[in-house]
Amino acid sequence: MVIVGASGRTREDASADARLRVRAPRCVPRGFLDDMMLSALWFGLSVFACCSLAGPVGRLLGVIDYPDGGRKSHARPTPMVGGIALMVPLLLVALVEGIRYGGQGAVFESLLLAGGGFLILGWYDDRHHIQPSVRLLVSSALFGTVILWQPELALTALDFGVVIPLWVLAFPFTVLCLVGLQNAINMADGMNGLLIGLAMFWTACLLVYAPEHLRLYLALMLLGLAILLLYNVAGALFLGDAGSYTIGGTIGILMIYSYESAQGALPMLTVVVWLLVPVVDCLRVMASRALHGLSPLEADKNHLHHRLARQWRWPICLGIYLSLVIVPGAGAALWPSLSLAMILLTLSGYAGLLALTQSRPVQRPVGSSPGAD
Repeated sequence: MVIVGASGRTREDASADARLRVRAPRCVPRGFLDDMMLSALWFGLSVFACCSLAGPVGRLLGVIDYPDGGRKSHARPTPMVGGIALMVPLLLVALVEGIRYGGQGAVFESLLLAGGGFLILGWYDDRHHIQPSVRLLVSSALFGTVILWQPELALTALDFGVVIPLWVLAFPFTVLCLVGLQNAINMADGMNGLLIGLAMFWTACLLVYAPEHLRLYLALMLLGLAILLLYNVAGALFLGDAGSYTIGGTIGILMIYSYESAQGALPMLTVVVWLLVPVVDCLRVMASRALHGLSPLEADKNHLHHRLARQWRWPICLGIYLSLVIVPGAGAALWPSLSLAMILLTLSGYAGLLALTQSRPVQRPVGSSPGAD
């Protein structure tokens, strides 16, 4: 199928031009490098300071996670301030960059709205354990508000080689995708280093394809995630729902914006490869719960990371999960034409790991709260 735009240029022409823009070397001004180094310095110090004070900050905000002998099997009370340590400085970056780029920086307004809203929602959920149905309604409303604020974030068509226009379904479909991705990412946050490692990979991929005005934001986000990883793998802090909700919402918005801005250079199938494992795992677990007569939002320990942890010790199980995402994902990023093959490779690896690992009867663990994946 050949799509011709109003200018008379084909979709293939636009795609080729966009690839050249993505891959062409850039001459970066010295002043920009100085600004980036200064930004990285204050941003890194801000994240580092909050992580170093995780205990006092967690007690002040009332977000300490206590072991319960069930699903919460960590060794000691742990502050859930990782998301706060990352997102508060990142919201300041979005504010400054939005002012700096003016009309071109509308995406930063969306990142501010979503990031701030989900940070508050996640913090409240960490303290009071909101019912999953209520959380999904609030998330849907917040994503809907973001798309109404920046309509170009709506997915107007699905392009898998054949373009499928969405027309009036564009708005609800985009909200559904964003809420679903956020829920899948939240469910993947069950092992030290896992969600942060995934987010680092996705952010690094976006750095390749994102427009120029997003690069500083993404670079600082990657730096903050790297600092969080050091503290998280040491067991000093957790992301908490404030972290998983904001990372999920932010990654979703950045994925759509970068896909739309790349004008064909970032194939939709490549994005599918990047996000496939947590999304498929979320759908599998929710279907399993429903088949056993439970709510799809019920909490259990049958996610892929739970099954891997029962079979192999950490960090081997962590490395296996990350490899299943990063190896095919990197292949799709480097060679987009192989994206379909990478999807098949990912699904084969996922199915193989399910066959190798042990399932557990689907039931609500004693003392756990529904939806607390």
